[in-house]
Amino acid sequence: MNALPSFDSAPGLPKWQQPEKVAGRVVLIGLVGTAVYFWGSILPFLVDMVFDTVKLGIGLGTLFVLFLLATNKRIHAGLWYAGQRVLRSMAGIFVNTNPIGIMEDYISNTEKEARKMDAEVTNIEGAHELVKRKLAANAAQIKEYLALADSATRQGEKDAAESYAMRAAQVQDYNQRLQPMATTTANVTVVMRQILKAALRQIDGSKFKVNLLKDEYQLAKRTSSGMRAAMNILRGDPDKKYFFDLATDRVAEDMAQQLGQIKQAMRYSQEFVKEMDIQNGVMSEKGQRLLDQYQKGEFNAVLNEKPQAPQNILTTKKASDDAYSSLLD
Repeated sequence: MNALPSFDSAPGLPKWQQPEKVAGRVVLIGLVGTAVYFWGSILPFLVDMVFDTVKLGIGLGTLFVLFLLATNKRIHAGLWYAGQRVLRSMAGIFVNTNPIGIMEDYISNTEKEARKMDAEVTNIEGAHELVKRKLAANAAQIKEYLALADSATRQGEKDAAESYAMRAAQVQDYNQRLQPMATTTANVTVVMRQILKAALRQIDGSKFKVNLLKDEYQLAKRTSSGMRAAMNILRGDPDKKYFFDLATDRVAEDMAQQLGQIKQAMRYSQEFVKEMDIQNGVMSEKGQRLLDQYQKGEFNAVLNEKPQAPQNILTTKKASDDAYSSLLD
């Protein structure tokens, strides 16, 4: 039976090549012309929209970061440790924060103070020598004044004798006042020398102790570093272990889901195969029965057909007219 004719002007051609393509071109040209005409107004709008979108993205990203900073405990801990490290680094610029370095700085300062003390002791010893020389010079001056006074007395010059005797008395009083200072400087020199000797011994002991602690500290750090690596292998890094557990759980969930899908597919396929086996068995039995009937010569029984009555021309024409009428309805 032939199909009904199509009402399209050009069947099989693309829509763009059909008659309405002229209207489509006109509309497209009009839209392009409008866009070109108003391009000066559209372009600033597009630029503002793009920049506003970028600003919106930056603002949303900033809000998200602030939300994480306010709620995530890991970020809080990370910022806390980072702040401590930064402050420690800033303090390390001005102050030595290394324990061994602190002890070495203390020893260095003690050595500077010992050198200052040695210089001061040298100055005190110099002052003591000056006092001693002054006392010796004054003693010689006293002897000289007394000799002059004695000579003036023998010559009958009483005033000159009294003058020399008075000068000798003044120098004697001066020596009496300088004598305690000479004793003090001598005692201070001895004490300071003893203190300096003890300080130098202490500095030497501190150096030995610091060198020993430095070697022990280096060995302990290297041993601790090796043991930390071993513990990281045995116990695992907490952060990495956390993500490892998350990944393991996710893999287990995916495997469970995939196994469930596989079991469901196997169940459906098993039901389908079972149904197909049943249908095949039924059809096999039916085909065997039809084959048996055919082999027995019961062909009409196999086809389940009845002998048709002969038809005349009028009956055939009436059947054709009925078929066309039903087709047009």
